[in-house]
Amino acid sequence: MEKRMKKFSVLVTIIIIVITLPGIAQDVTEHPLIRPFPGSTFDDQRSEELSFGEFDFRVGTPPRDYTTVNIRGVKRTLRYFLYNEDGTPNSNVSQIEYFENYKAAALQRGGTIKWEDRHYGLVFTIPREDGGITWCRVTVSVGPARTTLNIIDEEPLLTSLEFTPDQMMDALNADGRIALYGIFFDYDSATLQQASASQLQDVITLLHNNPGLRLEIQGHTDSDGSADYNLQLSQRRAESVRQYLLLFGIEPLRLQAKGYGEAIPLVPNTSDENKAKNRRVELVKK
Repeated sequence: MEKRMKKFSVLVTIIIIVITLPGIAQDVTEHPLIRPFPGSTFDDQRSEELSFGEFDFRVGTPPRDYTTVNIRGVKRTLRYFLYNEDGTPNSNVSQIEYFENYKAAALQRGGTIKWEDRHYGLVFTIPREDGGITWCRVTVSVGPARTTLNIIDEEPLLTSLEFTPDQMMDALNADGRIALYGIFFDYDSATLQQASASQLQDVITLLHNNPGLRLEIQGHTDSDGSADYNLQLSQRRAESVRQYLLLFGIEPLRLQAKGYGEAIPLVPNTSDENKAKNRRVELVKK
């Protein structure tokens, strides 16, 4: 009886551990949007990546006017070290130099600085092409030359807005157009991401089921960057979608690709969330 109780106790312990895990640990990868301070070495042994986790980020105006925002999604805790040529820690780089480097990189990608002080660290957000927001807190220990990045890739708000072929046809009949948020491109690029396949296949089904349907494939961007560049990028993205559809036997005359850049926003480009809504592909019935 005692042996059975021990086995039962171990089993219960295992079950509890499994249930309370916040996410599944994965092989740790560096973040594709947030790069380390130049010359830093990635410490993958002391870093962590979870398929789902949470982190409390401070936002507001230093030093005391702040709130804490709990963000959930793919979680990374990434650690980097900066070494001299002889392998000793390079403690000659100041905290402000680290912060300025990360701030410049975030702003270059259309990000927003949420908080900065020498105690809590630097907090910023970066909009992603899939409609989601990436949050990051940077903390620095100058003596050991260690940088820690707490990163959460927040779930996209718009990726659930994928439409079936019938839903797309209903919208085209009713409104003459439909905005798609399930078509994703690499950052600052017209290269389609693999995650776009599901929505693109639905567009192909729509076209096969409605052989008389002709579409203008429109590319739209947010207002980050110059208007001329955004116009060119949106045109290349619309053309990428058209070329993908043609691979599946769609008659070329049925599809026209047109980029509009930032000229037709759905909402003001005043927040990361609004910018994500404006970055879209639209199908317009001809």
